[in-house]
Amino acid sequence: MKFCQVCTSLSDSEKASEMARESINRKLAFCCWIRPKHVALYTWEGEFCEESEYEIVFKTNSVNIEQLTAFIRDMHPYEAPYIATFQGELLHDDYARWAETNVS
Repeated sequence: MKFCQVCTSLSDSEKASEMARESINRKLAFCCWIRPKHVALYTWEGEFCEESEYEIVFKTNSVNIEQLTAFIRDMHPYEAPYIATFQGELLHDDYARWAETNVS
């Protein structure tokens, strides 16, 4: 099964959980990881920023990438959210069968 991981980050853990749960409820993702709080360093509008964020990794099939990224953009509170995709292939057949039954 071809699959994709779509990643984003949020400063609010409750919003991260809400986004992850809703993506699974809508069958846009079959599993999500919410990685522990980390520190993001960057500049925004000429200002240096240091913020705590949570990374969400959405696991999905390659068919759902466009719908999932649109969903993330719609729910995301940031003006310019980080959204990245990483594509690959699931190599364990039992896991791939489970994943396929949990996404549209």
